[in-house]
Amino acid sequence: MSHANSASIFVTYLLIFVIFMTFFNIEAAKYCYSGRNSGYKSKQCSQGGTTVEFTCQKFVCEGGRSPFTLRTCARKNMGCLAGPRICQFSGGSGSCSRCDNDNCNS
Repeated sequence: MSHANSASIFVTYLLIFVIFMTFFNIEAAKYCYSGRNSGYKSKQCSQGGTTVEFTCQKFVCEGGRSPFTLRTCARKNMGCLAGPRICQFSGGSGSCSRCDNDNCNS
């Protein structure tokens, strides 16, 4: 097999892969609700030019001195970070839910 033929096959497979990824993209959120308690609005997770995948998060803190709900975008590989610490500090208990569709954290 010639070098030119190998390169042609590689380019063909690469093109098929790009088309596949375009049409069958892995689930990731592009927009999430962001804010605290009832003061939240839709926010674009990325400003573009990045391959980072985002998820929407909703953290609910109950009990304690100051119960709250926190909504935000986060990288898919990150858990809820700030909410649990604040909730624990105020004496409450909380739970975090994550979802991958646009504005799914209402």
